[in-house]
Parts: sequence; structure tokens; C-alpha cells
Amino acid sequence: MFPPGLQYEEKRLRALLRYGILDTPPESEYDDIVQLAARMCGVPIALVSLIDKDRQWFKANVGLPGVMETERCISFCTVAIEQEHVFVVEDATKDSRFCDSPLVSGAPFIRFYAGAPIQSEDGYNLGTLCVIDREPHAFGEEQRRNLLALKRQVELLLRLRLQVKQTQERNRQLMESSGDAVFLLDEAGRVLEANPVAVRLLGRGSSELLGTCFEALAPENERDSLRLALRTLCSRGTVRLPDQGLTSARGERVALDIAASLQEMGSSRNLLVVGHDLTEKRRLEQQSIQNDRLASVGALAAGIAHEINNPIAYVLSNLSYLQGWRDDLERQLAALPCFPGHMADMLVEARDALSESLDGCRRIRDIVRDMRSFSHVSDEALAPVDINASLDFVLRMAQSELKRTATLEKDYAQALPVVLASESRLSQVFLNLIINAIQAMQPGSPQRHTLRVRTVHEGKYVRIDVSDTGHGIAPEVLPRIFDPFFTTKPVGSGTGLGLSISHSLVQKMGGELRVRSEQGVGTTFSLLLPMGERASELRGAVLAS
Repeated sequence: MFPPGLQYEEKRLRALLRYGILDTPPESEYDDIVQLAARMCGVPIALVSLIDKDRQWFKANVGLPGVMETERCISFCTVAIEQEHVFVVEDATKDSRFCDSPLVSGAPFIRFYAGAPIQSEDGYNLGTLCVIDREPHAFGEEQRRNLLALKRQVELLLRLRLQVKQTQERNRQLMESSGDAVFLLDEAGRVLEANPVAVRLLGRGSSELLGTCFEALAPENERDSLRLALRTLCSRGTVRLPDQGLTSARGERVALDIAASLQEMGSSRNLLVVGHDLTEKRRLEQQSIQNDRLASVGALAAGIAHEINNPIAYVLSNLSYLQGWRDDLERQLAALPCFPGHMADMLVEARDALSESLDGCRRIRDIVRDMRSFSHVSDEALAPVDINASLDFVLRMAQSELKRTATLEKDYAQALPVVLASESRLSQVFLNLIINAIQAMQPGSPQRHTLRVRTVHEGKYVRIDVSDTGHGIAPEVLPRIFDPFFTTKPVGSGTGLGLSISHSLVQKMGGELRVRSEQGVGTTFSLLLPMGERASELRGAVLAS
């Protein structure tokens, strides 16, 4: 007999609750065992009875239709779980412990009872597999062995249940802590669970995802391949989809590298789908390509700028000299009597030609200057820069253009940490981003447009957002905006180097320049600059590369 006591009972109840089986629906595996037990022992009633704190609850029941539980204090099983072996009562009316029990004097009129304790893995008696008759009779050795064999099957089912429960809990913990999108599907491919990363990537609530057919989350042209992959998964056990699209709530394609496996948990089969978001990977790949491209173009620009700089300097000098010479000639000829009119017209034409030539050469000179800025690493020493003050300075410079176009909204973080940067170069970047934002909005209607400038402390970085409510950037154009000499402005309105130079300058300061845009809504450029020692470390890595 097991030692009675409050401490033992508390541990026994904890062991029972660990299985999570109380008040669960009937399961055929348990029902089969009680039917077999009743038949092998020749009795009308058999039960899998689990002893809770104040009740006995029947997981499986044959012979007592409609009865789910009884009070613990009157149950035979309460005494049976205190035994180490099969507990047998051949005639309850002659047993002083049970003769007055309402289960004996009333329905179901128990006379015979035999119960084999069901033990947990750590040795606690959770309940019994018991057989009951309304007539007294003896319990033979063969019946005893059969009952013990069947109760071991119940214990095996409970152990499997616990293993499944522990597996599910591990899966849930992995899902919650995973940095990837994780979906648990039933065998038919319907979503049972989705982790927070999956919810965030797709922009859909958990309740919206649950019960959804997983293939329906894919773009229509990718559903057939996903359906085939899930079918293969059910037969083969694993499957890999290196670039599977799912559709977000906004209708955008979310690219995932999917690895899926079949999870067999007892009698159930689930599909575990883990998707690694390819967006960041592709962004880094594009960033690397962009860096290589900038380095190559930078080297080319340095060579071109060097070759053009000297010739354009003396062409400009000569054109300026010719312009002055023409002006002197016109004044001298005008003082002569009978100055021919056609000569005056020719001088005017010469003046216009020289003026256009000077404008063209100055434009070439400006392009060369931009190319040199783009290609050369600044020798300026980095120093602490107050970002908010620097932005205010640039906004004052742009005020004349801004006031005709948009309303300014500033959202500056208080006590923003300083960054190590070249203040003049940083102002150049800020001015370029702000002027671009202003030019993206239609002038003449400041009440319709807004320029938002925001600063925020984000981990080891300071982030500066410059947002406009302009026409936005087309998706097919967006990947090229940092390319040297690429511009969407009309011919003659820009060199296509402004954003490339800004991107290069930010990189040289150890930072990063990002963009997001939606046509008809607007564009946001986000500049991330590292603080303190982090800035010097990243700048050194950039220059070394």
C-alpha cells in the first residue's frame, strides 16, 4: 500500500494534471481497451477511471452510458489507487468498506470490482482500469494477468500523450522564439498555429490565419506548386521551397525560403512549415551589388574627372576671355561713326553663343566637381554632430522653396545622442534629401502637402527620416535610385549624382541610407548613423573594404 499523506497526494495530482487528459473527448484507443477488458473478464462494465481532487472521471466507459464522473469519496477506485497490485472486491455487500456505499445500495448496484492501478512514469497512481459486475464472483489468475496487460496499454497511451504534449510545447516555444515565420498545419494543409513573425510578415491577425488553407495564402500563380509540395511532404516527410511567395494583407508578395517537415504526434500528423524571409537577404545582396557598382563607378569617375578637369578649366578661361574681348569690341565699334547694323547683329549672336558655351562649360565643371566628390574619400575628420541642430540649419536654407510647396512637420527625439560625422558632408546629404522631397511635391499648394522630418534613437544608431507626400517612386525605378547618373528628372534638370553621392557619403561615415515609397502616397528616406565608437569602427571597415 502507498503511504497516505498530503504531500504524496499533491504530487500525485500534479502528475495527473501534467498529462492534460481530464475532461478531454472520448478517444477510440481507450474505448477499445475497456471493451476488451469487459469481454475478457466476462463483466458488463469496464472503466478507465482517473482520480481527481474531489471526483473520479471516466476517460473511457462501457456499461454505464451517460455517466462521466462520480464523487471521489464514494468510489472504489479511491481505495484501489492506494494499492500496489490489482485490488479485488468479490462481493461488496460483505465488505465493510463498501457495503453502505450508494454505488452498492443503488445504481449501478456494484457487487464485484477489480481495479489495476494506472501509474505515471514517475510512479504515482493516477487512477485505475477497472471491471465491475452486478453479481459477486471470484477473479481468476488469468483474468488478473489480462487486466494488468490492458492497464499497461493505458499507461503506454498516457506516455505517448505526454510525449506529444511535450513535443507540442517545444514546438510552441520554438515558434514563439524563432526569428523565422513558422506555421503549423493539419494534414489537410489548414493553419493550426502561426507564430508572431508570420503574423507580422503577412500583416494578418492570428484569428484570420487560423483555419485558412495554407496554399490560399500564396499568389494565385504559385498555388499549384505549393499544393504539390504539401502533397509531397505528406508522403516523403520533408520538402524545400527556396523561393515561395505568400501574399500579405496589402497584396504584396512576401518571398520565403521554406523548409517543411512532417510531424507525427501519436495518431495525428501535422505539417511544420518554417519560412525564412528573403527580403533582408536580398536587401543585403542588393546592397553588396550597389557597393561594388559604386566602387567601380567611383574609380571610373575619378579618372574621368581628372582627365576633364584641366581641359575644362582652360576652355572656361578662354571663353571668359573671349566674352570680355567681344564686349570691348562692341563698345569700341559702337563709338565709330556709321557703324554697320549687320555688324551689331553679329556681335549680339556672338554674345549669345559665348553665353551658352559658358553655361554649358560651367555645367560640365559642376558635373566634374560632383564626380570628384563621389569618387574621393573625404579627408575631413569626424567630429560630434548635433543632428537636430544640423537639420534645423538645413531646413532654414531650404525654407524659401519649402514654404511654396508643403507644410513642415518636425518630430525630433529629445536628448538625442550625438554622432561622429563630417558636419559639412552630413548637411550636404540632408539638403539633398530635403530638396528632393520638396521637388517630389507639387508647388503652389502647401496646404495639400507635408514634409516630415523625424529623428529617433534606435539601439546603437540615430535614425533620421525625411518623408514627403509627393507622387512616390515607381517600383521598377526604386532599385536604381542610388545608381550613379540615374535620374527621373527632365533632361538638364539634374546630373543623377545627388543620391549616389549622398549614399556614398553616408557609407563613408559608417551609416546606411534606405528608402521606401508608395506611388500616390509618398516617399521616406531613412538615414541611420552609428554613435560614438561604433561610428569609427564601421567607418574603418568601410574604408578598409
